[in-house]
Order: sequence, then C-alpha cells, then structure tokens
Amino acid sequence: MKHRQTFRKSRLAEWGFKLSVFSAHIIVFTVLLHRYAGQSTAVSLNLLQIGFIGGFFAFILSVMAVFQIWNKLLSGFGKSVAGVVISLLVLIWPLSLLPVYFVTPQIYDVSTSLVSPPEFKALTKFREFGSNPVNFIEREPFDQDVVSVRILSPGQDAFDLARQLVLKRKWEVISLKPAGKNSSDATIEAVDRSVILAAPDDIVIRIRSKGGQSILDMRSAARYGSYDLGRNQKRIQDFLDDYINQSDKAKRVEEGEPLFLPTRKNTRE
Repeated sequence: MKHRQTFRKSRLAEWGFKLSVFSAHIIVFTVLLHRYAGQSTAVSLNLLQIGFIGGFFAFILSVMAVFQIWNKLLSGFGKSVAGVVISLLVLIWPLSLLPVYFVTPQIYDVSTSLVSPPEFKALTKFREFGSNPVNFIEREPFDQDVVSVRILSPGQDAFDLARQLVLKRKWEVISLKPAGKNSSDATIEAVDRSVILAAPDDIVIRIRSKGGQSILDMRSAARYGSYDLGRNQKRIQDFLDDYINQSDKAKRVEEGEPLFLPTRKNTRE
C-alpha cells in the first residue's frame, strides 16, 4: 500500500495571507464607511494607515513564505502567492502617490494672497477634533501662477462668473455672499472632495471691488492631513485658468504691480 506524502504547512504563508486579507478589508470598508456612512475623516485616515502598514508586512511575510516553501519543500505556495497579490493591491494606492510626494511642496493650505489670505467663516463649523487649523499657515513657497487675478469689471459681474465656475465643478457650496452695504467683499465658500476617499478640501473665493475693478483671491486647504500632494495648488491654478479664459477682462496680477490699477482722471487743458 502506497503512502501519500505530506508536507508541513508554511506558517509564514498562513499569516501573510491572513494579514493581506485583513488589510484589504480595512481599506475597502474604511472607504465605504467614510463615503456613504459618515465615518469621521480623522478616524478614516488612521484606519487607512493601519491598512497600508498591514499590507506592507503582509507582503514581506508572503515573499518570505515563497522562499521558505521553495527551500524547505513546505505546503502553502498558493496562499503565499495570494498574499503577495492581495498585499500589492493594497499598496498600489500609496505607491502610486510616491512620485507626486517627492516633487510637490509639503503644504496643505494654499492661497493666492500671502499678505491677506481669504478667511474661512461658514466653513469653520466643519472643523472638528483632529482637523487642521483655520488660520492660514504658509509652510513652503508654491507656484508663481497662484496669484491674485485682476478683473476690469464691477464686483457683481466678477462674482457671477466665479459662482458659475464653482457650480460647473459641482463643488458643495456652503455660503454665497455678494458684496453688500456693510462689506465690499463678496465671498464664496465651498467644499471639494477627493476621488476615492471623498476627503474634504475647504475653498473660499473672495472678490474685492474698487473703482470699477475687482480683485479675485482664492484659498484652498485640506481639512485633514499635513500634506495635500499638490491637490490644492492645482485646484486654484485650474480655476484661475478657467476664469481668465472665460473673461477677456481678467488677468493675473504680475509681480510688482499694484492690485488695483490707478484710474485715469480727466483734466482740463
């Protein structure tokens, strides 16, 4: 009677596979709970970190299991390969961001005006425990294209175009305040969300008017996290580019220029 040969199981393969599956579950359920069940962003970011760290160690264990099985003729090759594949799927998200991480400034709050950045007012009620401070903090210099825009038209016209572009982008509008008797500033406050996690970024657009001219300033800030991977800078650049393309009276304020151009006065000869 022939005896069937048995092989000892690889414990590394077992643990690598289990940890990879556990990490994948953390990532998937965190994204779903944050997007559709209102789970706190701060909690979600912490859970994602746990999931990514788990995926990293699962990958290490699974790779070690492959070599262990090959050298010691153990069983569990299928689980070790599955552990490698699942852990790589978990790590694809953070790994895809590495190239951006090394080429963008480490900031989370971007404004066209560093001297007088637009202030969050209506959006302050959404800042909860663990979120970034409301006050503007410039950590590193960012692109020179992120500057104020001068519009050679009255404030209401400038405000109307800004509102149209905000609605076009389907941002969640929190506050729309045209200029009134008590203030010459018109403001729009809105929220944009990241594609996968739907993490919130707060946006405020301010339009100041004087003598038939308007100055548009914009600020965009990640509500959570100390690094936005260039997301807020790109959002402002794209918005300003779109605004200037839509209005032949709008132009970026160049370095050294005053915000408001001096008006010409008729003089008698």
